[in-house]
Amino acid sequence: MGKTYYEMLRDPRWQKKRLKIMELVRFSCEDCGTDTDTLNVHHSYYEKGLAPWEYPDESLHCLCEECHKKAEDHKVAIRRKMGVLDLARDTEILGYLSAIEMSEFPMVVCEVIDWEMAEGIAHYFGIDPHEIIDALVDRQIDGYKLEEIAKRHRGAK
Repeated sequence: MGKTYYEMLRDPRWQKKRLKIMELVRFSCEDCGTDTDTLNVHHSYYEKGLAPWEYPDESLHCLCEECHKKAEDHKVAIRRKMGVLDLARDTEILGYLSAIEMSEFPMVVCEVIDWEMAEGIAHYFGIDPHEIIDALVDRQIDGYKLEEIAKRHRGAK
């Protein structure tokens, strides 16, 4: 029988990954900056079938207990809000979140799956969704291209 999640948290592979994440931020909370409170490594999402150590480093965050609780409370609140929306709104929000990621990491390439997703991206960047659709290459766009479009848009005003 497989290990429980809490048993996996004692696995040496998780302990090694956890230590690496904490070392990357010099053993301080990524949210409030404290280095004196108990720290946790927060999984920003969970995916069925993945062991705790199999998540990408960028999805793991070193947080103090108070900030960890706040992050978990936010995840629950977001899931509740998303749970009452229709699929088109979900896709628009996915576009908005993808835009945030691409603005922070412009090398990220995003597949724009439909008009609603283009609307979400456009809303974040303050541009017309048609400009995104026109700029797609094989249904994809990256943060560099979006920033270029946004600059042109700001310059045209």
